[in-house]
Amino acid sequence: MSWIGAVLVLAGSAICLVAALGVVRLPDFFMRMHAATKAGVAGSGLVLLGVAAIDGDASTWAKAIVAVGFLLLTTPVAGHLIGRAGYVSGVPLWRGTREDALAEVLGRGDFDTEVPQAAQAGAVRRVVVGLAAGPGLDRAIEEAVRLAQAHGAELCGVAVIDVPRLLNVGPVPIGAGWHAQQMRQRRVQQARTAAADAMQQFEATAVRARLAWSAQLVEGRPRKVLGAFCDDGTHIVVAAGAWFDQGVLGLQVDVAGRLAWAGARPVRVVR
Repeated sequence: MSWIGAVLVLAGSAICLVAALGVVRLPDFFMRMHAATKAGVAGSGLVLLGVAAIDGDASTWAKAIVAVGFLLLTTPVAGHLIGRAGYVSGVPLWRGTREDALAEVLGRGDFDTEVPQAAQAGAVRRVVVGLAAGPGLDRAIEEAVRLAQAHGAELCGVAVIDVPRLLNVGPVPIGAGWHAQQMRQRRVQQARTAAADAMQQFEATAVRARLAWSAQLVEGRPRKVLGAFCDDGTHIVVAAGAWFDQGVLGLQVDVAGRLAWAGARPVRVVR
């Protein structure tokens, strides 16, 4: 057991050493945090088990096992929360990063401690128009174009398909499951077609206005999708008479109420 304990202590120490080198050498915050959490769980855990093996006492084993369990329960959670806080606050990614999987999930702030003068003045850097087929879409696009031209901002069109709502067909009688599934698929396909038409309308208007623009189609909950664009430099424009079922269900909803984010810029609803 003494030999086993010595091997465990050396292995844990080696892991801690490699993790320490990673904290010093790795290029960005997220990689360094990854290395540090490995030292906290694997390195410290092996050292604790090695000490227990060398001591051999039952009470020491019990304490080591409890400590390792505590590390397994807390360190991954703490690492996740620290990483999320760093991402949301705008800590820069490594320049070699090829894909940001959270780009459409979490908003990112400005990590600089000094707020730029333009941001202090409430400058608009981007105008996002929620593309939902229905009454008022053309006016919402025109208002977004006007804002982008007035502020020299980027214009972004986001066609959202509220798939969770479209898939909700209510209680299904016994034996009607196939028909319910066909209804769901038909709804989603109709919404996709309508969203594509709305994107074409937006693109044609943006091209005529000669603005820097982009467009994307996203399927999900509208509040979450558009909320990912909320920051101090973004204005969101939506039509009052349209929802993101893309006209398939003919819903009449309070658009501003459903798209209300705590601490975010208010939504500009065009009637």
